[in-house]
Amino acid sequence: MKKLWLNWVVFTFLSVIVFLFWGINFNKKNYNQILEIDKKLPLKKSLEALPISENILFKIYVKIRKGGRDIKAGYYELSGDYSIKDIIDLLENGEYKMVKFTIPEGYSHEEIVSSLEKNKLIDRENLKKVLREKDFYYPTPDGNFEGYFYPETYFIPEGSSESDIVDIFLGEFLKKFPKERYTNKEEFYKMLILASIIEREAQVGDEKRLISSVFHNRLKIGMNLASDATVNYLYDYSKRKMYYKDLEIDSPYNTYKYKGLPPAPICNPDYLSIEAAFNPFDTEYLFFVAIGDGSHYFSRTYEEHMKFQKDKEKKR
Repeated sequence: MKKLWLNWVVFTFLSVIVFLFWGINFNKKNYNQILEIDKKLPLKKSLEALPISENILFKIYVKIRKGGRDIKAGYYELSGDYSIKDIIDLLENGEYKMVKFTIPEGYSHEEIVSSLEKNKLIDRENLKKVLREKDFYYPTPDGNFEGYFYPETYFIPEGSSESDIVDIFLGEFLKKFPKERYTNKEEFYKMLILASIIEREAQVGDEKRLISSVFHNRLKIGMNLASDATVNYLYDYSKRKMYYKDLEIDSPYNTYKYKGLPPAPICNPDYLSIEAAFNPFDTEYLFFVAIGDGSHYFSRTYEEHMKFQKDKEKKR
């Protein structure tokens, strides 16, 4: 009886060991997420984003592995099947570590490049070389990729080359605006240029199609777009307020001096701005002016436009 009991204990012990070993090493689950290990937070808090964070085997294994002290902070891309051991190995070795990089709506190419450079993700000259040699579906006159670095938060694999980063940005753009949908490339480029102006002029998303209608109406009658944003682009958006002397600059981007669209986009617009360029509201508006709260006052005539501004000045 004693021998049977002992055999049962040994069998149970070995079964538990096998179960733990199998559960930690071979029981794989599918993951498709970005995991952030934030050094400012307790490790347990960061690991809560994992679906298996409450799994008892996972908790035991983390404790066995020095309580996770060797896990490196950063962003990790988990894509595929992983066991508990696979995940901890990955986090300790820093594999698939990502760098978080955000392109805000309306940033210019120069602003994006400066930010990439500041974050030590690219060498400016190498990036220029990559863009000069890059073949892209949509027009890039004289190698100008302004407008195609889609505003989004990206997770870039650590150690990515300039070519890799460009492919990530352009790949996201093509997801949003696939070739199959926009077969008229030249027409698309015109709308991209217009969208970039809408992006810089609009502070309220709901007004984008209204602002688009103003510019479409002006283009139809051969009226100058007269957009401060196109001129400020020439000053790298350093002007908080545009003065008459600033509008004297001679450039095809100066839409006060030259009719029609500027030669290329003036920033990288988001999806709503591009949709607004393609689908303006049907209005008779030809003018708009900032109210002061981010929104605009729209008018049909120059007289109405000027009257609003004079009334606005009187209220100050």
